[in-house]
Amino acid sequence: MSVIIGVDIGTTHIKVIAYTRDGVVLHDEKSICKTIQPSPEIAEQDPRAIFDSLIKLLQCVFVAVRNEQIEGICFSAGMHSMIVLNEKGEPITNAILWGDTRSIKQAKKLKENGMANKLYAVSAVPVHPVLPLCKIMWLQENQPEIFISAKKFVSIKEYIFFRLFGKFIVDYSIAASSGMMDIKSLNWNKEALKIANITTDHLSEIVPSTHSELDMSAEFAKMLSMEKPVPFIIGSSDGCLANIGTGVFASDKSALTIGTSGAVRTSGNKPIFHPRQKLFCYPLSKDLFVTGGPTNNGGYVLQWFAKNILGRELNSENDFENFVREAQEVEPGAGGLVFLPYLQGERAPVWDAEARGVFFGLNAVHQRAHMMRAILEGINFSLYDIFLGLEETIGKIETVCASGGFVQSDLWLQMLADIFNKKVRVTKIADASAIGASMLGFFATGSVKDWKELEDKIPVGKIYYPDTKEHVKYRKNFAIFRELYPAMKSTFEKLSE
Repeated sequence: MSVIIGVDIGTTHIKVIAYTRDGVVLHDEKSICKTIQPSPEIAEQDPRAIFDSLIKLLQCVFVAVRNEQIEGICFSAGMHSMIVLNEKGEPITNAILWGDTRSIKQAKKLKENGMANKLYAVSAVPVHPVLPLCKIMWLQENQPEIFISAKKFVSIKEYIFFRLFGKFIVDYSIAASSGMMDIKSLNWNKEALKIANITTDHLSEIVPSTHSELDMSAEFAKMLSMEKPVPFIIGSSDGCLANIGTGVFASDKSALTIGTSGAVRTSGNKPIFHPRQKLFCYPLSKDLFVTGGPTNNGGYVLQWFAKNILGRELNSENDFENFVREAQEVEPGAGGLVFLPYLQGERAPVWDAEARGVFFGLNAVHQRAHMMRAILEGINFSLYDIFLGLEETIGKIETVCASGGFVQSDLWLQMLADIFNKKVRVTKIADASAIGASMLGFFATGSVKDWKELEDKIPVGKIYYPDTKEHVKYRKNFAIFRELYPAMKSTFEKLSE
């Protein structure tokens, strides 16, 4: 049987699956990624540890499907990571992650001097500390010795391909997520590179998501017991591939993902620029673009509240379900309690790394269940706010296609359907990015010629329908939710001084 190995390098886990054209996962493996966070503004991972974990997972999967025909290995990876390599190609920094906010001042400077507007007009990516562009600016100002020693600035997936094949290549979407690519020409933006004080020599060659490499180093070919070359396909970003993995190929559907963070996205055949720079747009290919908005604060917020307030960990699906079930003891509206979930600053729709979490409306009768309910509503309100921005920009969306760890919770998904007032369709397999990588792999190897052939094989699970009466109940608190950030923006700025 022919299979594609789909790899998803996320923030919290690396997942590897063996996927068939019939939509069956023959085998899967997963390992935890450790994040180094000595202070709130720092978020890093050891790239060598990530690489070593990946090799071990691939070894396990290759053994499990040794009797199958592996047509290729295709990669998904999180966006916005940055590793500095020296002349020898060795990391001289950890991987600086999307959650790292040390470059707040650099992002603010670009907004204040008007360069953010010029950059967005070319990149379709809002300026924010998450961008490697801003991270490079921070590095130059705060760690000049490392900046001077830098030979390359790469993402985690670029580092992996360099280790395996000795080449510096980057796919369209990961390049775009740096803030330094021209989304129309699909080349590096010279103006952005000038701002970062680097040249194209410091960056990888931009290649299509279907690009593959065969000539692996003998060392790793031996470690993986690869008797003959198998195409390693560069793939795309986790967000773009989650769209593929949930069957979102057009603008009448949106893909919604909640893991540690979250996002709402749709797809189209041309770049989209939001008039107020509230949304990103990334190219999956020359004729397929993914538009949407990410939130920093998804399942992470539940984990924070459980660990730091309740004194317990959320380690399993059952733990999360129990959290949601307790929250459901309170009626929609959380007794007038509204929660801004911006514990890690925020990307869409406010794009403000200085934003903070807020419980608004606390009174003497509120108990922990009210706070838990408000947290769930706040996360979903944030996603709904992004969704409305999408509809404002590209038109009406009929169906929300959900994936991620939270899709195991019936209670959460019904709340989502009621708040959005939309039909919510769930994939049976939570990791849509790994599925999307596998689907892209079949397309890249020529095993299938049309996305539609694979879309029909996506394992669709339960469908949740909105309750209009419940939607009306949520609207009051959502209106207050939207008023809170603008009212508190200047106060957030004072807190960060």
